[in-house]
Amino acid sequence: MMRIFGFLLVFVIALNVNAQDNLDKGMDAVKRGDFLNALNLLKGVSKDSYDANLYYGIALFNTGSVKDAEKFLKDAIKKDDERPEAYSALGEIYTSQKNYGEAASQFEKAKKYLPLSKTKDELDKSEIETIINVLSSEAENFIADGKVDKAIASLTMAKTYDDKNPSIYVGLGDAYLARGAFDPAKTNYELGLKYKPGFAPALYGLGKISFKQKKYSAALENYIKSAQADNNFAPAFFEKGLMFYLLDKFTDAIEAFERYDQLVPGSPRGKTYLAKSYYGKGEYDKALEILREVLAKDPDYSEANKYIAYVYIEKKEYAKAEEHFQKVKTEDLNSEDYMKWSKIPADKEEYSKAYELLDKAITLDAEDENVYFEYGKILFKEKKYADAILKFNKAIDLGILNVAAYVYSGICYFYMNEFDKGISVLDKSIELNPAISSAFLWRANNYAGLTKNAEACADYKKYLEFEPTDTFAQEQVKKFCGQ
Repeated sequence: MMRIFGFLLVFVIALNVNAQDNLDKGMDAVKRGDFLNALNLLKGVSKDSYDANLYYGIALFNTGSVKDAEKFLKDAIKKDDERPEAYSALGEIYTSQKNYGEAASQFEKAKKYLPLSKTKDELDKSEIETIINVLSSEAENFIADGKVDKAIASLTMAKTYDDKNPSIYVGLGDAYLARGAFDPAKTNYELGLKYKPGFAPALYGLGKISFKQKKYSAALENYIKSAQADNNFAPAFFEKGLMFYLLDKFTDAIEAFERYDQLVPGSPRGKTYLAKSYYGKGEYDKALEILREVLAKDPDYSEANKYIAYVYIEKKEYAKAEEHFQKVKTEDLNSEDYMKWSKIPADKEEYSKAYELLDKAITLDAEDENVYFEYGKILFKEKKYADAILKFNKAIDLGILNVAAYVYSGICYFYMNEFDKGISVLDKSIELNPAISSAFLWRANNYAGLTKNAEACADYKKYLEFEPTDTFAQEQVKKFCGQ
């Protein structure tokens, strides 16, 4: 009996030692920003202490499980309501939810328990780190709430405790960036890199400046550097993925979003953008699989509902697409969404409904050239050629990159018997992209309308180089080339 008791005693002691070891390792992982590893280490640790609840809550928040994080942080406060860290972490959660007033309240509570009455020389290293963390998080809330001056004040106070802390300079960079002051923002991000070379948040900040300046190659370069500097810095992977997505480099986007999803597995946003990348690549079933996984956890998530509607449009399952569009909150619909939605009634020849949706798109973004292009295509389908030309011309005036707008316009002019105008706009189309076969076909048709046989002959022949089996063009060559 004593042997069994002794064995059990040793076993219990071993369990306690292992639990404490996991708690210590999990806390260290959180401090390093390795939140996924921290989550795994802390998951099985008994939540009978302030630290266990605090660090598990922080790990949950940074891996996307916001509701669970809030619960454990509140449990930490129940264990000890006179420590600042849990209040500050709750403040970060409320900032992420755009509940800036409640976040500010939590930061005020946190500051009550900071040793702010002491000077830098009277504090130990951990106390200084806690002060800087709370003031920096408070500044993030002020920035998100549009109170930049208050953010700078919080960060300036933090700097009195450590004027070489890179996180403070990143915070100041974020504050000046929010104000649109690119030069001081850049200066502060670079100071962050001075005090900590290769600091991922500072490189990320430089990427944000470049993006705001529409220097997309530079933005992508800095996001890539940020991700390389810290393989656990999730924001860099998300923005890297987004840049690749915008550049139609969907395979690279998928790789980046998959890493983001590994780091923040509780984030519906990460999974939705991963699905969007598969959608962009044309892998609709894979996109559906991921989006259904998101909606299984949150049926009302707007981004997932709108993109599942996108997929069903591509599959021509319009009833399902309509069902999901209807679930998207009106305030979450953008110009692109209405433009995509308009394809359903347009395909059904319900033109008035299609125009109604496109009018909503224009109301949201009157400078989106693609909306006018889609509008023109539907008018063209309805054979309202004069109205279609107005829309195509508007798209062209706004700098549309899609040369098809010129081609459509040239076809409209042909049907209106305005052959000279048709030739002129198709000349421009061919100048911009000489690889679009239909431009040669319709310029040939316009030349034929003017009985300019030699020019028509040359363009029909050119078109046949692209489409050698087209019987109409073959007959036109015989007619206009005398062959």
